[in-house]
Amino acid sequence: MNAPPKRAQTPVGDADSAEPDSERLLQLLWDQAPDHAFIMLDRRSNIAGWRGAAEAMFGYAEAEVLGKPLDFLFTEHDRSLGMPQHERDIAVSAGRSEDDRWHLRKDGALIWVFGSLVSLKEDGQLVGFAKVVSERTNKRSHVETLQNRLDAVKRDLEGRDMFFGRLTHEVRNSLAPILNVASLLEQTDTSGRNKLPLAIVKRQVAHMERMMRDLMDVARIGAGRLQLFKEDLDVGAELVEIVETIRSQAASKRQELFVIVPPSPVRIRADRQRVHQIVFNLLHNAIKYTPEAGQIWAHCTVEADYAVIKVQDTGVGIAPELLPVIFDLFTQENPGQSSGGFGVGLSIVKDLIDAHHGFVEVRCDGKDKGSMFAVRLPLRDTDVDERSPESGSPIEPGRSI
Repeated sequence: MNAPPKRAQTPVGDADSAEPDSERLLQLLWDQAPDHAFIMLDRRSNIAGWRGAAEAMFGYAEAEVLGKPLDFLFTEHDRSLGMPQHERDIAVSAGRSEDDRWHLRKDGALIWVFGSLVSLKEDGQLVGFAKVVSERTNKRSHVETLQNRLDAVKRDLEGRDMFFGRLTHEVRNSLAPILNVASLLEQTDTSGRNKLPLAIVKRQVAHMERMMRDLMDVARIGAGRLQLFKEDLDVGAELVEIVETIRSQAASKRQELFVIVPPSPVRIRADRQRVHQIVFNLLHNAIKYTPEAGQIWAHCTVEADYAVIKVQDTGVGIAPELLPVIFDLFTQENPGQSSGGFGVGLSIVKDLIDAHHGFVEVRCDGKDKGSMFAVRLPLRDTDVDERSPESGSPIEPGRSI
């Protein structure tokens, strides 16, 4: 019986072979990895191989560095701290040492690199190291530029907050005597001839004081000094009270102001003064941007684990381009026109809601179609499973005023 014919074998690494040998693959890697330097070291950390982008990255030809310790690539500061030896100690102990640091080029320029030093062992004995280096100077510069910008913004914000604090202090000190004089004149005006102008003065002083309080809040929030004094609240009862404090403003424009609250208490744990401030700001804006004889609604309900307060109006609405930035500081539709404020109210509203771990959203269907703001604040924990009415259900019958 004849033996089967032997298959022809192609030597490993032959030019006609489909698979190049490992030496050829390594050479291809070194030649075709323009962004990585491959540095081989003997066990005494002297350079034994200088491949890939090593020459382009560091400026040294291979003949200039062979046999030299790798330490000369490190900065003087890192050498004084013993970083080259520390890097090798970690590699010997853990198998690999990785870090980002400055290295020196031949021309003295600094480059920021990521390096991975691997210890090479044979039969458990250290025989050398291999280091792969990639340059990241541009990324480092970009990070430093961003950090510098952040630092500059932080300094600007700190300066702004300090200015706001001083401004509000001085203005409020100046407003107090004006209000006192107006009150004194009002008491001595037996004929009543000055009743209207004095009322205008007092109203404008109150408006200025409110704007100063807003600026003070901006400064406190920016400096991280906002404090909340939480207590148990019934959202419905608070909403009724807030509406009554602002009803006269709506009446002065012949606007109808409705408040609708559920028949059962909606309990939250929140800072009462800040909740009043949130809703007052929303109602104040609704009155300001709703024409005479318009309508405004304030109502609350429960959705999932949140108490929801909604303020809706038939006003001028919000421009579509403003919706994404409506809660940003100093946002105003017509910055060049005086609207009786600084454009900080809605920013403060959002910050105060965030501080209560809630959130706010706005909806507007277009110009002159009004707007709706919805504030969601977490229910008090004990009420999550005992709330009434059920989540998302209509409030009928409700308490309507």
